[in-house]
Amino acid sequence: MILEIERLILRPWEEKDANDLFQYASNPEVGPVAGWPVHTSVENYKKLFFRT
Repeated sequence: MILEIERLILRPWEEKDANDLFQYASNPEVGPVAGWPVHTSVENYKKLFFRT
């Protein structure tokens, strides 16, 4: 499902987002608050979210 309004598009994560999302997921002040462990690499992110 994709929700789109004038200034925002919400869509499911895609593997192409990995590098950008890793920048947030690797921040120790973001991950635990969001409910995931601090990511240590892009590969770590992909394993958690895409089961690659």
